[in-house]
Amino acid sequence: MKRILGVLLMSVILACSMTSEPSFERDSDDYQKMVKSALVDTGNNFRLKTVIEKIKKGDKVYIAAIGGSVTEGAGPQDFKDGYAYQFFKSVKKEFAPDGGKNVYFNNAGLSGTPSLLGRLRYKSDVVDVLGHEPDLLIVEFAVNDGGEEVYNQSFEGIVRDALLANPECAVIALYSAATYGNTAANKKKVASHYQIPQIDMLPVVNDAIKNGTFKKEDYYADYVHPTKYGHTLMSDSLLYLLKTVDNAKKDKKVNVPSETAVKKALTNVVRILGDDDNVKITKGSFDSTDDSCQTLKKTNKSDFPVNWHKKQNSSSSEPLVLNLKCKAFILTYKVQGNWMSEKFGKAEVYVDGKLAGTYDGGAEGGWNNCEARVLFNGTEAREHKIEVKMHPDSEKLGFTIVAMGYTE
Repeated sequence: MKRILGVLLMSVILACSMTSEPSFERDSDDYQKMVKSALVDTGNNFRLKTVIEKIKKGDKVYIAAIGGSVTEGAGPQDFKDGYAYQFFKSVKKEFAPDGGKNVYFNNAGLSGTPSLLGRLRYKSDVVDVLGHEPDLLIVEFAVNDGGEEVYNQSFEGIVRDALLANPECAVIALYSAATYGNTAANKKKVASHYQIPQIDMLPVVNDAIKNGTFKKEDYYADYVHPTKYGHTLMSDSLLYLLKTVDNAKKDKKVNVPSETAVKKALTNVVRILGDDDNVKITKGSFDSTDDSCQTLKKTNKSDFPVNWHKKQNSSSSEPLVLNLKCKAFILTYKVQGNWMSEKFGKAEVYVDGKLAGTYDGGAEGGWNNCEARVLFNGTEAREHKIEVKMHPDSEKLGFTIVAMGYTE
Protein backbone atom coordinates (compact mmCIF):
# COMPACT_ATOMS: atom_id res chain seq x y z
CA MET A 1 0.00 0.00 0.00
CA LYS A 2 2.93 2.40 0.62
CA ARG A 3 3.89 1.99 -3.00
CA ILE A 4 0.38 2.81 -4.16
CA LEU A 5 0.15 5.84 -1.85
CA GLY A 6 3.39 7.08 -3.33
CA VAL A 7 1.92 6.78 -6.81
CA LEU A 8 -1.11 8.75 -5.74
CA LEU A 9 0.94 11.55 -4.20
CA MET A 10 3.17 11.91 -7.22
CA SER A 11 0.07 11.99 -9.40
CA VAL A 12 -0.71 15.42 -8.01
CA ILE A 13 2.61 17.12 -7.35
CA LEU A 14 4.44 15.97 -10.49
CA ALA A 15 1.77 16.50 -13.11
CA CYS A 16 3.69 19.44 -14.53
CA SER A 17 7.21 18.02 -14.88
CA MET A 18 9.35 19.64 -17.57
CA THR A 19 11.07 17.32 -20.03
CA SER A 20 14.09 17.69 -22.25
CA GLU A 21 14.49 16.45 -25.78
CA PRO A 22 14.69 12.63 -25.86
CA SER A 23 17.77 10.71 -26.91
CA PHE A 24 15.76 8.69 -29.47
CA GLU A 25 14.01 9.47 -32.73
CA ARG A 26 10.46 8.26 -33.49
CA ASP A 27 11.39 7.15 -37.01
CA SER A 28 14.47 5.21 -35.88
CA ASP A 29 14.61 1.41 -36.10
CA ASP A 30 15.13 1.16 -32.34
CA TYR A 31 12.03 3.23 -31.59
CA GLN A 32 9.85 1.30 -34.02
CA LYS A 33 11.09 -1.93 -32.47
CA MET A 34 9.93 -0.70 -29.06
CA VAL A 35 6.52 0.22 -30.44
CA LYS A 36 6.09 -3.24 -31.94
CA SER A 37 7.45 -5.05 -28.87
CA ALA A 38 4.89 -3.41 -26.57
CA LEU A 39 2.11 -5.34 -28.27
CA VAL A 40 1.67 -8.49 -26.20
CA ASP A 41 -1.44 -9.87 -27.88
CA THR A 42 -3.91 -8.61 -30.47
CA GLY A 43 -6.56 -10.91 -29.05
CA ASN A 44 -9.57 -11.61 -31.22
CA ASN A 45 -9.56 -8.67 -33.62
CA PHE A 46 -13.26 -8.72 -34.58
CA ARG A 47 -14.31 -5.92 -32.22
CA LEU A 48 -11.36 -3.63 -32.91
CA LYS A 49 -11.53 -4.14 -36.67
CA THR A 50 -15.25 -3.37 -36.55
CA VAL A 51 -14.51 -0.09 -34.76
CA ILE A 52 -11.87 0.87 -37.33
CA GLU A 53 -14.31 0.12 -40.14
CA LYS A 54 -16.92 2.37 -38.52
CA ILE A 55 -14.42 5.20 -38.14
CA LYS A 56 -13.41 4.94 -41.80
CA LYS A 57 -17.04 5.00 -42.95
CA GLY A 58 -17.73 8.15 -40.97
CA ASP A 59 -20.05 6.47 -38.47
CA LYS A 60 -20.14 7.87 -34.96
CA VAL A 61 -17.56 6.17 -32.75
CA TYR A 62 -17.12 6.73 -29.03
CA ILE A 63 -13.65 6.27 -27.52
CA ALA A 64 -12.87 6.38 -23.80
CA ALA A 65 -9.92 5.77 -21.51
CA ILE A 66 -10.15 5.02 -17.80
CA GLY A 67 -7.21 4.73 -15.45
CA GLY A 68 -5.09 6.63 -12.98
CA SER A 69 -2.79 9.62 -13.25
CA VAL A 70 -0.95 8.21 -16.29
CA THR A 71 -4.22 8.15 -18.22
CA GLU A 72 -5.19 11.58 -16.91
CA GLY A 73 -1.95 12.90 -18.39
CA ALA A 74 0.44 13.36 -15.46
CA GLY A 75 4.11 13.82 -16.34
CA PRO A 76 4.16 16.38 -19.18
CA GLN A 77 3.73 20.08 -18.52
CA ASP A 78 0.37 19.95 -20.32
CA PHE A 79 -1.89 17.01 -19.39
CA LYS A 80 -3.22 17.03 -22.96
CA ASP A 81 0.20 15.73 -24.01
CA GLY A 82 -0.74 12.49 -22.25
CA TYR A 83 -1.01 9.28 -24.24
CA ALA A 84 -4.82 9.24 -24.24
CA TYR A 85 -5.18 12.61 -25.94
CA GLN A 86 -2.29 11.87 -28.32
CA PHE A 87 -3.92 8.57 -29.27
CA PHE A 88 -7.29 10.20 -29.91
CA LYS A 89 -5.69 12.73 -32.27
CA SER A 90 -3.71 9.99 -34.03
CA VAL A 91 -6.80 7.84 -34.58
CA LYS A 92 -8.66 10.72 -36.18
CA LYS A 93 -5.71 11.56 -38.41
CA GLU A 94 -5.00 7.96 -39.43
CA PHE A 95 -8.50 6.56 -39.99
CA ALA A 96 -11.26 9.18 -39.90
CA PRO A 97 -12.65 11.28 -42.78
CA ASP A 98 -13.35 15.01 -42.51
CA GLY A 99 -10.96 15.61 -39.64
CA GLY A 100 -12.56 13.00 -37.40
CA LYS A 101 -15.76 14.84 -36.60
CA ASN A 102 -17.43 11.45 -36.22
CA VAL A 103 -15.08 10.36 -33.41
CA TYR A 104 -15.90 11.33 -29.82
CA PHE A 105 -13.52 10.99 -26.87
CA ASN A 106 -13.73 10.97 -23.10
CA ASN A 107 -10.69 10.77 -20.85
CA ALA A 108 -11.85 9.37 -17.50
CA GLY A 109 -8.37 9.17 -15.98
CA LEU A 110 -8.13 10.37 -12.38
CA SER A 111 -5.03 10.63 -10.25
CA GLY A 112 -4.80 7.89 -7.67
CA THR A 113 -7.45 5.70 -9.23
CA PRO A 114 -6.90 1.99 -8.74
CA SER A 115 -9.30 -0.26 -10.58
CA LEU A 116 -11.45 -0.63 -7.46
CA LEU A 117 -12.22 3.09 -7.46
CA GLY A 118 -12.42 2.99 -11.25
CA ARG A 119 -15.04 0.29 -10.83
CA LEU A 120 -17.22 2.75 -8.92
CA ARG A 121 -16.56 5.53 -11.43
CA TYR A 122 -17.08 3.60 -14.68
CA LYS A 123 -20.73 4.32 -15.43
CA SER A 124 -20.82 7.90 -14.16
CA ASP A 125 -17.43 8.97 -15.52
CA VAL A 126 -17.29 7.00 -18.77
CA VAL A 127 -20.76 6.06 -20.01
CA ASP A 128 -22.73 9.00 -18.63
CA VAL A 129 -20.17 11.58 -19.76
CA LEU A 130 -20.05 10.11 -23.27
CA GLY A 131 -23.80 9.75 -23.31
CA HIS A 132 -23.16 6.40 -24.97
CA GLU A 133 -21.56 3.04 -24.30
CA PRO A 134 -17.97 3.22 -25.61
CA ASP A 135 -17.03 1.54 -28.87
CA LEU A 136 -13.37 1.52 -27.87
CA LEU A 137 -12.26 1.47 -24.25
CA ILE A 138 -8.70 1.65 -22.91
CA VAL A 139 -8.33 0.32 -19.36
CA GLU A 140 -5.09 1.32 -17.58
CA PHE A 141 -4.54 0.45 -13.92
CA ALA A 142 -1.34 -1.62 -13.87
CA VAL A 143 0.73 0.84 -11.81
CA ASN A 144 -2.02 1.86 -9.38
CA ASP A 145 -3.30 -1.59 -8.49
CA GLY A 146 -1.73 -3.84 -5.91
CA GLY A 147 -1.41 -7.57 -6.27
CA GLU A 148 -4.43 -8.48 -4.14
CA GLU A 149 -7.30 -10.42 -5.71
CA VAL A 150 -9.73 -7.54 -5.20
CA TYR A 151 -7.96 -5.64 -7.99
CA ASN A 152 -8.39 -8.55 -10.38
CA GLN A 153 -12.07 -8.64 -9.42
CA SER A 154 -12.52 -4.92 -10.08
CA PHE A 155 -10.46 -4.93 -13.29
CA GLU A 156 -12.56 -7.77 -14.65
CA GLY A 157 -15.73 -6.03 -13.55
CA ILE A 158 -14.93 -3.04 -15.76
CA VAL A 159 -13.99 -5.19 -18.75
CA ARG A 160 -16.99 -7.49 -18.41
CA ASP A 161 -19.56 -4.75 -17.88
CA ALA A 162 -18.27 -2.85 -20.92
CA LEU A 163 -18.60 -5.97 -23.08
CA LEU A 164 -21.99 -6.99 -21.75
CA ALA A 165 -23.37 -3.49 -22.37
CA ASN A 166 -21.85 -3.38 -25.86
CA PRO A 167 -20.65 -6.81 -27.07
CA GLU A 168 -18.76 -5.10 -29.91
CA CYS A 169 -16.85 -2.76 -27.61
CA ALA A 170 -13.12 -3.02 -28.38
CA VAL A 171 -11.59 -3.11 -24.90
CA ILE A 172 -7.80 -2.69 -24.78
CA ALA A 173 -5.80 -3.63 -21.68
CA LEU A 174 -2.93 -1.14 -21.39
CA TYR A 175 -0.22 -1.84 -18.82
CA SER A 176 1.87 1.25 -18.15
CA ALA A 177 5.37 1.08 -16.69
CA ALA A 178 6.87 2.21 -13.39
CA THR A 179 10.36 1.90 -11.99
CA TYR A 180 8.97 -0.51 -9.38
CA GLY A 181 7.18 -2.67 -11.97
CA ASN A 182 3.48 -3.18 -12.69
CA THR A 183 0.72 -5.73 -12.13
CA ALA A 184 0.33 -6.81 -15.76
CA ALA A 185 0.93 -10.46 -14.87
CA ASN A 186 -2.19 -10.44 -12.67
CA LYS A 187 -4.36 -8.88 -15.35
CA LYS A 188 -3.30 -10.98 -18.30
CA LYS A 189 -5.49 -13.87 -17.12
CA VAL A 190 -8.56 -11.63 -17.33
CA ALA A 191 -7.55 -10.07 -20.66
CA SER A 192 -6.89 -13.47 -22.23
CA HIS A 193 -10.22 -14.79 -20.94
CA TYR A 194 -12.04 -12.10 -22.94
CA GLN A 195 -9.58 -12.24 -25.86
CA ILE A 196 -8.92 -8.50 -25.73
CA PRO A 197 -5.70 -6.83 -26.96
CA GLN A 198 -2.89 -6.25 -24.47
CA ILE A 199 -0.05 -3.72 -24.50
CA ASP A 200 2.68 -3.87 -21.85
CA MET A 201 5.14 -0.97 -21.65
CA LEU A 202 7.26 -2.29 -18.77
CA PRO A 203 9.51 -4.87 -20.49
CA VAL A 204 9.96 -2.55 -23.46
CA VAL A 205 11.05 0.39 -21.30
CA ASN A 206 13.26 -1.77 -19.07
CA ASP A 207 15.03 -3.32 -22.06
CA ALA A 208 15.51 0.04 -23.79
CA ILE A 209 17.08 1.59 -20.69
CA LYS A 210 19.25 -1.50 -20.08
CA ASN A 211 20.63 -1.66 -23.61
CA GLY A 212 21.07 2.13 -23.92
CA THR A 213 18.37 2.75 -26.54
CA PHE A 214 17.28 5.68 -24.42
CA LYS A 215 17.93 7.08 -20.97
CA LYS A 216 15.69 6.59 -17.98
CA GLU A 217 14.83 10.28 -17.90
CA ASP A 218 13.70 10.13 -21.53
CA TYR A 219 10.75 7.96 -20.53
CA TYR A 220 10.16 8.77 -16.85
CA ALA A 221 9.29 12.21 -15.49
CA ASP A 222 9.58 10.63 -12.02
CA TYR A 223 9.37 7.01 -10.98
CA VAL A 224 5.96 6.28 -12.49
CA HIS A 225 4.71 9.06 -14.77
CA PRO A 226 6.00 9.19 -18.35
CA THR A 227 7.47 12.30 -19.89
CA LYS A 228 5.72 13.79 -22.90
CA TYR A 229 7.86 11.50 -25.04
CA GLY A 230 7.09 8.50 -22.85
CA HIS A 231 3.41 9.22 -23.38
CA THR A 232 4.12 9.43 -27.11
CA LEU A 233 5.63 5.95 -27.01
CA MET A 234 2.46 4.68 -25.32
CA SER A 235 0.24 6.41 -27.88
CA ASP A 236 2.31 5.11 -30.79
CA SER A 237 2.10 1.58 -29.34
CA LEU A 238 -1.68 1.84 -29.22
CA LEU A 239 -1.81 3.17 -32.77
CA TYR A 240 0.45 0.33 -33.93
CA LEU A 241 -2.10 -2.11 -32.52
CA LEU A 242 -4.85 -0.49 -34.59
CA LYS A 243 -2.72 -0.46 -37.74
CA THR A 244 -1.84 -4.11 -37.23
CA VAL A 245 -5.49 -5.05 -36.84
CA ASP A 246 -6.49 -2.87 -39.79
CA ASN A 247 -4.11 -4.79 -42.05
CA ALA A 248 -5.11 -8.23 -40.75
CA LYS A 249 -7.89 -10.58 -41.79
CA LYS A 250 -10.98 -10.12 -39.64
CA ASP A 251 -11.49 -12.81 -37.02
CA LYS A 252 -14.81 -14.48 -36.38
CA LYS A 253 -17.06 -12.77 -33.89
CA VAL A 254 -16.40 -13.83 -30.30
CA ASN A 255 -19.04 -13.94 -27.59
CA VAL A 256 -18.64 -12.69 -24.04
CA PRO A 257 -17.80 -15.75 -21.88
CA SER A 258 -20.64 -16.93 -19.69
CA GLU A 259 -18.28 -17.38 -16.74
CA THR A 260 -15.91 -14.87 -15.18
CA ALA A 261 -12.14 -15.34 -15.15
CA VAL A 262 -11.86 -14.76 -11.38
CA LYS A 263 -14.28 -15.62 -8.61
CA LYS A 264 -16.59 -12.88 -7.35
CA ALA A 265 -15.72 -10.39 -10.06
CA LEU A 266 -17.22 -7.00 -9.20
CA THR A 267 -19.78 -6.72 -11.99
CA ASN A 268 -22.96 -4.64 -12.21
CA VAL A 269 -21.78 -2.11 -9.65
CA VAL A 270 -24.30 0.59 -8.73
CA ARG A 271 -22.87 3.88 -7.46
CA ILE A 272 -24.94 5.27 -4.60
CA LEU A 273 -26.01 8.87 -5.05
CA GLY A 274 -28.75 8.91 -2.40
CA ASP A 275 -31.90 7.03 -1.46
CA ASP A 276 -33.53 4.86 -4.09
CA ASP A 277 -35.78 1.81 -4.21
CA ASN A 278 -33.00 -0.35 -2.76
CA VAL A 279 -30.97 2.04 -0.59
CA LYS A 280 -32.09 3.95 2.48
CA ILE A 281 -29.62 6.33 4.09
CA THR A 282 -29.74 8.05 7.46
CA LYS A 283 -26.93 10.58 7.33
CA GLY A 284 -26.52 11.22 11.03
CA SER A 285 -23.52 13.51 11.60
CA PHE A 286 -22.33 12.89 8.03
CA ASP A 287 -24.77 15.48 6.75
CA SER A 288 -22.44 17.96 5.04
CA THR A 289 -20.78 18.03 1.61
CA ASP A 290 -16.99 18.11 1.27
CA ASP A 291 -16.02 20.59 -1.46
CA SER A 292 -12.31 19.70 -1.44
CA CYS A 293 -12.43 16.19 -2.89
CA GLN A 294 -10.32 15.23 -5.90
CA THR A 295 -10.85 17.21 -9.09
CA LEU A 296 -10.57 16.21 -12.72
CA LYS A 297 -7.89 18.07 -14.67
CA LYS A 298 -10.10 18.30 -17.76
CA THR A 299 -12.87 20.13 -15.89
CA ASN A 300 -11.17 21.38 -12.71
CA LYS A 301 -14.31 20.22 -10.92
CA SER A 302 -14.77 17.62 -8.20
CA ASP A 303 -15.26 14.08 -9.42
CA PHE A 304 -17.24 13.37 -6.26
CA PRO A 305 -19.87 16.11 -5.88
CA VAL A 306 -22.10 13.70 -3.95
CA ASN A 307 -20.38 12.73 -0.71
CA TRP A 308 -21.08 12.40 2.99
CA HIS A 309 -18.98 14.64 5.21
CA LYS A 310 -18.78 14.77 8.99
CA LYS A 311 -17.38 18.15 9.97
CA GLN A 312 -14.68 18.68 12.55
CA ASN A 313 -16.19 19.75 15.89
CA SER A 314 -19.67 18.78 14.74
CA SER A 315 -22.22 18.91 17.53
CA SER A 316 -23.54 15.52 16.48
CA SER A 317 -21.81 12.15 16.68
CA GLU A 318 -24.63 10.11 15.16
CA PRO A 319 -23.53 7.40 12.68
CA LEU A 320 -24.38 7.23 9.02
CA VAL A 321 -26.61 4.21 8.48
CA LEU A 322 -27.43 2.43 5.21
CA ASN A 323 -29.96 -0.33 4.72
CA LEU A 324 -29.86 -2.15 1.40
CA LYS A 325 -29.85 -5.51 -0.36
CA CYS A 326 -26.63 -6.43 -2.16
CA LYS A 327 -23.90 -9.00 -2.78
CA ALA A 328 -20.88 -6.75 -2.30
CA PHE A 329 -20.30 -3.25 -0.96
CA ILE A 330 -17.55 -0.75 -1.80
CA LEU A 331 -16.80 2.23 0.43
CA THR A 332 -14.40 5.01 -0.54
CA TYR A 333 -13.11 7.58 1.93
CA LYS A 334 -10.90 10.64 1.68
CA VAL A 335 -7.44 10.92 3.21
CA GLN A 336 -7.19 14.59 4.11
CA GLY A 337 -4.08 16.56 3.21
CA ASN A 338 -2.20 17.78 6.29
CA TRP A 339 -2.17 21.34 4.91
CA MET A 340 -5.95 21.54 5.20
CA SER A 341 -7.37 23.51 8.13
CA GLU A 342 -9.93 20.82 8.94
CA LYS A 343 -8.35 17.82 10.64
CA PHE A 344 -9.60 14.32 9.90
CA GLY A 345 -9.65 11.24 12.08
CA LYS A 346 -10.61 7.58 12.09
CA ALA A 347 -14.01 6.06 11.38
CA GLU A 348 -15.29 2.61 12.26
CA VAL A 349 -17.46 0.73 9.78
CA TYR A 350 -19.85 -1.96 10.94
CA VAL A 351 -21.66 -4.48 8.76
CA ASP A 352 -24.69 -6.09 10.38
CA GLY A 353 -23.41 -5.10 13.81
CA LYS A 354 -19.87 -6.43 13.36
CA LEU A 355 -16.79 -4.25 12.93
CA ALA A 356 -15.64 -4.55 9.31
CA GLY A 357 -12.79 -2.06 9.47
CA THR A 358 -11.33 1.11 10.93
CA TYR A 359 -10.20 3.65 8.35
CA ASP A 360 -7.97 6.66 8.96
CA GLY A 361 -8.98 9.79 7.09
CA GLY A 362 -6.08 11.65 8.64
CA ALA A 363 -3.36 9.15 7.77
CA GLU A 364 0.14 10.51 7.17
CA GLY A 365 0.88 11.27 3.54
CA GLY A 366 -2.68 12.08 2.55
CA TRP A 367 -3.28 14.59 -0.24
CA ASN A 368 -7.08 14.57 -0.39
CA ASN A 369 -6.79 11.26 -2.22
CA CYS A 370 -9.36 8.49 -2.11
CA GLU A 371 -9.02 5.03 -0.60
CA ALA A 372 -11.50 2.36 -1.70
CA ARG A 373 -12.33 -0.73 0.33
CA VAL A 374 -14.58 -3.76 -0.25
CA LEU A 375 -16.47 -4.31 2.99
CA PHE A 376 -17.79 -7.70 1.86
CA ASN A 377 -18.22 -9.68 -1.35
CA GLY A 378 -20.71 -12.51 -1.24
CA THR A 379 -22.34 -14.82 -3.75
CA GLU A 380 -25.97 -13.91 -3.03
CA ALA A 381 -27.76 -10.61 -2.52
CA ARG A 382 -28.86 -10.21 1.09
CA GLU A 383 -30.26 -7.47 3.29
CA HIS A 384 -27.48 -5.59 5.09
CA LYS A 385 -27.14 -2.75 7.57
CA ILE A 386 -23.98 -0.66 7.28
CA GLU A 387 -22.99 1.88 9.91
CA VAL A 388 -20.18 4.42 9.78
CA LYS A 389 -19.27 6.23 12.98
CA MET A 390 -16.26 8.06 14.32
CA HIS A 391 -13.72 6.16 16.37
CA PRO A 392 -13.88 7.14 20.09
CA ASP A 393 -10.51 8.92 19.72
CA SER A 394 -11.75 10.92 16.72
CA GLU A 395 -15.24 12.05 17.65
CA LYS A 396 -14.36 15.75 17.29
CA LEU A 397 -12.49 15.28 14.01
CA GLY A 398 -13.74 15.23 10.43
CA PHE A 399 -14.26 12.38 7.95
CA THR A 400 -15.58 12.14 4.40
CA ILE A 401 -17.18 9.18 2.68
CA VAL A 402 -16.33 10.06 -0.91
CA ALA A 403 -18.31 7.39 -2.72
CA MET A 404 -20.20 4.16 -2.12
CA GLY A 405 -21.45 1.40 -4.37
CA TYR A 406 -22.74 -2.14 -4.40
CA THR A 407 -23.29 -5.14 -6.63
CA GLU A 408 -26.83 -6.33 -7.10
